[in-house]
Amino acid sequence: MYKIFVMVPVENTDEIITAMADAGAGVIGNYTHNAVITAVMGNWMSEEGSNPTIGEVGKMSRESENKVEMVCPEDKLEGVVKAMRKVHPYETAAVDVIKLEDLKY
Repeated sequence: MYKIFVMVPVENTDEIITAMADAGAGVIGNYTHNAVITAVMGNWMSEEGSNPTIGEVGKMSRESENKVEMVCPEDKLEGVVKAMRKVHPYETAAVDVIKLEDLKY
């Protein structure tokens, strides 16, 4: 099992969660579309050659975003990331994928 973290514009949060869930992320027991949403402040500078969705090339940008976290089984990981990238509005989405330990207590 993995956990996927992705930064998204606040207004695109539902679209990202839906795309990831439809591809197999966010299933916990008999529940789907499970996600943790945390309000964050994103910071970046768009360099020459970039095509920023928000901000201007050569200037520091700082925007309110949401960090979306969802669990994902290994066999769905590639499809979930592809589905997320297909609907994500940023040229380069900030995504982290972490393998989870299966702890048996």
